[in-house]
Amino acid sequence: ITAGAVAAIVLLALLALIAASVISPTFFSFQNLRNVIRQNTTYFVLAFGFTCVLSSGNIDLSVGLMTGMLGIFVGIMDIRMGLPLGVIIVLILLMGAFCGFMNGLIGKLIKMPMFIVTLATGQLYKGICYMISKNTPIINIRAGIKFMAQGYVFKEIPVAILIMLFVMLVVFIILNKTIFGRWAVAMGGNPETARVSGINTFWVTSGVYALMGVCCAVAALVLTGRAGSAQPTAGDGMEMDAIAAVVIGGTAMSGGKAKVGGTFFGVMLIGLLTNVFNLLGMDTNFQYLLKGLLILLAV
Repeated sequence: ITAGAVAAIVLLALLALIAASVISPTFFSFQNLRNVIRQNTTYFVLAFGFTCVLSSGNIDLSVGLMTGMLGIFVGIMDIRMGLPLGVIIVLILLMGAFCGFMNGLIGKLIKMPMFIVTLATGQLYKGICYMISKNTPIINIRAGIKFMAQGYVFKEIPVAILIMLFVMLVVFIILNKTIFGRWAVAMGGNPETARVSGINTFWVTSGVYALMGVCCAVAALVLTGRAGSAQPTAGDGMEMDAIAAVVIGGTAMSGGKAKVGGTFFGVMLIGLLTNVFNLLGMDTNFQYLLKGLLILLAV
């Protein structure tokens, strides 16, 4: 995977833009493009976290269900406990980091494939989510949480997009400018070589999953704020689009490569396709079929 692969993704996104502008005159408007990015903020954040996980040679199938569970905790702290916004943000980020850290810790301790571990912990998060919410949405989220997803800066720039760009910048710096990031990518390239070179794969893996958990927490905040309620089923299936976007963006499933910029364009491509289908009034079931074929073609 080279810079050419990322360039190909950029080209695909541009072709999608051109085709959509021909199909719908409103597609190329600033408002519509801004809305596409804002509506996919949650997927952007999850995909950036997933870039860290995949580049380290791991996988996490629990991220969608973890996001849903953390969203319920946001609702509980906001509505039932009435905590200040700053306290909610700090606590939910810590909870996300803890859940992610436990994913990595459990996988390393029992020496099981992370595919199986995160599949199991995902069901655990789903059970907790349904139990504490009693399968009922938590409604009337206060203005502070809503502002994170629905608010604007200078009446033009969505706060959600600024949050997404901040997460993107942090992940890029971690993966490309820190020793931890180099260790994670090296571990993805060859775990045994990384281990004998002195890299503590136990703590690096746990750290990567903790970072993924933090991204799930940010996604939960934005998702809850956008809906104005905490839905128990909010995160179901989100990991699939996140995986697709990361792979389309050029990060290898086998690890050893991290393309944060490519991930951005991967999410954009999927978001643009969905937007084009909606503008055309296409049947939802047919959208899944077409999107799957186009993602396969892009990969």
